[in-house]
Amino acid sequence: KSATTTIRSRCRTSILTCVTLLMLLSLSAAILPTVSALPNNETPLLPMTKRQRNKRKSTIASSSPRTTILPITPRGGGTSSAVMDGLKNSLASGMAAACSKTLLAPFDTIKTVQQKYSNSGEALGFLDAVSVIVQRKKGFWELYSGLGVSALGSMPSVGLYFGVYSYCKRTFVPFFQSTYGSDRCDDDDTKPIFSDSVLRTMSIALSAAVGNTVASFSRVPFEVVKQKLQSGLHSSTLDAVTSMIRNEGFQSFFPTGGVSIQMVRDIPYAIFTLLSYEYLRDNWVNKSDKPSPWRDMAAGAMAGGLGSYLTNPMDVIKTRLQTDTMGLYGGSIMECARATFAEGGFRAFLRGSVPRLMHKIPANGAFFVFYELFRRLLHVEDTKQSKTKEEK
Repeated sequence: KSATTTIRSRCRTSILTCVTLLMLLSLSAAILPTVSALPNNETPLLPMTKRQRNKRKSTIASSSPRTTILPITPRGGGTSSAVMDGLKNSLASGMAAACSKTLLAPFDTIKTVQQKYSNSGEALGFLDAVSVIVQRKKGFWELYSGLGVSALGSMPSVGLYFGVYSYCKRTFVPFFQSTYGSDRCDDDDTKPIFSDSVLRTMSIALSAAVGNTVASFSRVPFEVVKQKLQSGLHSSTLDAVTSMIRNEGFQSFFPTGGVSIQMVRDIPYAIFTLLSYEYLRDNWVNKSDKPSPWRDMAAGAMAGGLGSYLTNPMDVIKTRLQTDTMGLYGGSIMECARATFAEGGFRAFLRGSVPRLMHKIPANGAFFVFYELFRRLLHVEDTKQSKTKEEK
């Protein structure tokens, strides 16, 4: 028993160490100044004034051959295909997810306990939920129940999600603009069917839906194990996995209705969050002349808060279905929704919304800060809404 405890402790320490290293790496990248490539491999020895920078830009522009400007702004140099862009975004988002999960795991645990609790229509308060959790065997560390499986599980699922999303966005935006937007106007008689801003919004929403649909299948097993740990049904990840396999087989990792409710919650959440985030980036974050981690954090926090609150009813149903060991709902989303409404009316669907917002708002703020930093490290390119080539 002591050997098992030592192994678990070492595994937890290893995970926290890896995540800490990733966080330090990203923060160091943010602190280091960004130095642009200069002619003849020159490097500025001292910071240049605004007049010197403008003079240098005009000198470089006059000496460089005229090239066609594409509607893509390189973040770190070089061009990449949609596939390579998707792979880089996948890696950046996976590392960012592990960092943010570690920072805010306690709020996720409290949210799960509140949503699972049901007693004559009475809701479990925030502090009451904390008290219930810390009274368990491991005390304070129970707030981090499921952190290992959550952090490790989020990396492939979030990486797959953002990788597919980035690839689809890079593909859909030019396709829709060339088919229905301004790029179809080859002559004066042809007019765009939709504006480029509408087509970009449609592309982002569709890309978010496709990415989350693909990722939902890989996310469900980790969510089920994590929530069983947070609910106190098992003492460790190994105990949860072995018990689930022994009692119900591998089917227990995909409970009835588990995948469908995961998609019902995550697809709207992804659409609301990414539409808000992309809008804030286009109209606020990218207005800054240089990368701003604080703007990335604020945009991510606001987008995540909006998406979380609007999809909290689906999150309540998802939690109940995935932790339903008694078969009360039979895997039916509608049956679970009716039972939840019977307990406390519409307010029952807002259970856990406070800790969920307390978790999601800073989690999305932290995630998008790390995500943008890792993207800069990996030299990921960013597509932007632009005017026609002639106007540029």
